[in-house]
Amino acid sequence: MAQEPARLALLIGNQSYKSDVGPLTNPQNDVALLERALTGIGFKVTTVKDVGIGSLYQALNAYVRRLQAAGPGAVGFFYYSGHGAANEDTGADYLIPVDVSSVDSGELWDGSIRLSDITSKLKTEAGNATHFVVVDACRNKLKLRKPGTRAVIQAKGFRPVQGENGMLIAFATAEGELSSDEGNGAGPYSRVLAEEIVKPNVEAVAAFRHVQVRVRQAIGQEPWLGFNALGEVFLAGLSPSPTSSMTSSATPSASEAAQAWAVTQNTTSQAVLEEFIRRYGDTYYAALARARLDELKKSQVAVVAPPVTTATRTVPCGYGTVTVSLVARPPVPLSAAEGCALEPKDVFKECDKCPEMVVVPAGSFTMGSPRSEPERFDDEAEVRVTISKPFAVGQYAVTFDQWDACVDDGGCGGYRPSDQGWGRGRRPVINVSWDDAQKYVSWISGKTGKTYRLLSEAEREYVTRAGTTTPFWWGSSITPKQANYDGGVDPYKGGGTKGEDRKQTVPVDSFAPNPWGLYNVHGNVWEWTQDCWNASNSGNPGDGTARTTSQCFRRVMRGGSWYVIPRSLRAAYRNVGASVERGKGGGFRVGRTITP
Repeated sequence: MAQEPARLALLIGNQSYKSDVGPLTNPQNDVALLERALTGIGFKVTTVKDVGIGSLYQALNAYVRRLQAAGPGAVGFFYYSGHGAANEDTGADYLIPVDVSSVDSGELWDGSIRLSDITSKLKTEAGNATHFVVVDACRNKLKLRKPGTRAVIQAKGFRPVQGENGMLIAFATAEGELSSDEGNGAGPYSRVLAEEIVKPNVEAVAAFRHVQVRVRQAIGQEPWLGFNALGEVFLAGLSPSPTSSMTSSATPSASEAAQAWAVTQNTTSQAVLEEFIRRYGDTYYAALARARLDELKKSQVAVVAPPVTTATRTVPCGYGTVTVSLVARPPVPLSAAEGCALEPKDVFKECDKCPEMVVVPAGSFTMGSPRSEPERFDDEAEVRVTISKPFAVGQYAVTFDQWDACVDDGGCGGYRPSDQGWGRGRRPVINVSWDDAQKYVSWISGKTGKTYRLLSEAEREYVTRAGTTTPFWWGSSITPKQANYDGGVDPYKGGGTKGEDRKQTVPVDSFAPNPWGLYNVHGNVWEWTQDCWNASNSGNPGDGTARTTSQCFRRVMRGGSWYVIPRSLRAAYRNVGASVERGKGGGFRVGRTITP
C-alpha cells in the first residue's frame, strides 16, 4: 500500500514585543488553536513562540529540511501570527521578530525577515512540496501603532505578494488594512481558519475562500488570497467513494504506446518525454523516448569555446621594454611584469586546478533597475557606481574539480559537498555556504600568493552587465537556450519563450559568454558575494566595495539559479542567504585584485 505524502507544519506565534513595538494578545492562542486543528488532520506540527531573528531562521531552516527530506508530494503549512509591516522605501513585506526594539530606524528592517526570503526558500529548497503560507499580520508602512491590531502602523502600504508555483499565500487582511488582534482565546482569522481546514472533501483553495467570506461577514476584515499553479489538495482528506474500490489501473499495452509515440516523437518538450517514459516505461517506445530526451538535453546546452588570450606585448609600466607573452603560458602565478601587462578580456590561470580568470576594465555603471523594467523589485534602487581599477573575475563559477583540488590539497575544511547525483567535474560546485567560499578563497590566495576574494555585490552586477543596461546582457527577453533556469514557467514579462526546465545544473562552460567573456552570469547557480545583507541598494557606497555592516549573518547572492523563474535572473535582482546555509542551487565565483 502506497505511503501517504508527508504533511508538515511550522507555526510561529510572536506576541511579547518590547514596548516601543507593542505587545499583542492572541498570537500564542492562534498557534495553539491551529496546532490542534492541523494535528487532527494528520500534520506533524512544530510550534515556536516569541522568537527573535536567529531562532526564527533556525526554525525555518529546520522546517525546510524536513520538507525536503519528505520527498515528492509533501504538503507544508507555514503560519505566522504577530507584527508585520512593509518597508516604505522598498515596498518589501517583513515579519517582525520579538527582539526588535525600535520602530523608528532602519534597525527595524535589519532585524526583521523579508517575506519573499521565506517564499523563495520554500520554493527553491523544498520545491518537492506544495506550500501554504499564511500570515496573520498587517503589511503596511511602519509609522504608528494602533491598539488592538496586528499592526505597528496606520498608513496604507500593501504591495501584492509575488507568489511561486505550487504555493498558496493567504493574508488575514486586505491591501492597506489592519488585521485584528481582538478576540477571546484567539483572533478572528485564526478561529475561522481552524474551523474550515478540518472539513473533509473541501479543496484547499475553496477552504481559504470560505475563510475570506466568513471573516468579512463577521468583522468586516477582508482577507487576501493568492495562489499560482497549485494542484488540488484536500487538507482534511477525501471521504471514500462507494465506487472507488471498483476502479483499477491497467498497464498500458504496446499498441497504446505505439499510438502515443506517433504523436509524441517530434516533441521538443522534455516534460512531455519524461511523462511518456513514466507511463510507457516497459515498452520499446520508452527507449526511443529516452534517446530523444538525451538528444534534446545535449542540443539545448550549447558549449562555446573560451576566448583566446591576447598575444605577446611590451610592458611599459616600470619594467622598461620587457616583452611578456600571455599565450599558452603555464598555469603558475603571474609575475609582476605579466600582471602589469594585463588588459581587459585577457584570460589567465595560476595553478593547474585554479579558476580561469578574465580581466575586466575599470568603469562606471548604474547599479539597480529603472522603474520601467518589468518584474522590478523596490530594493533595486538605482545607484551610480564607479569601479576605479581593473580587476579579474572567474570566467566561470568555481567547479567541483576546483573545489575538490582544494580539499585534496588540505584546504576547504576537508568538506566535499554533495553533487546531488548530477556529476562533478566541470559542473559548478553546489551545497557550499558563504563560510565555505571564504575557506576556498583563503586556500587559493595562500597557494598563489595573490589576493583572491569574493566579488562585491556591485562588482557582480557590473561584470554581469558588461557594459549593457538591459535586464539580461543579451537584451530584454530570455529563453532556455540562453541560460539554465526554470524555463517551464510562463515567459518573463519583458519577453521570452516558455521552454524547458532542466531541473539541475549544467557544465559551467555552457551557453555563450557575455561581452567580457564570462559564462553563466544569468542562471545555473546563485553566487555568493562578499556583502552583508542590506535591505536596498540605497546606501551602497558607489565605489564597488562590499558593504560590511548591517545583517552580516546573511549575505547577498546574485545571478539566479537552475530552479528559479526568469525574473530572478535579471542583472539587478538581489537575493540573500544565511552565511552558514548550504543549498543545491548555490555556488560562487571568485575575484582577484590585480593592481595595488
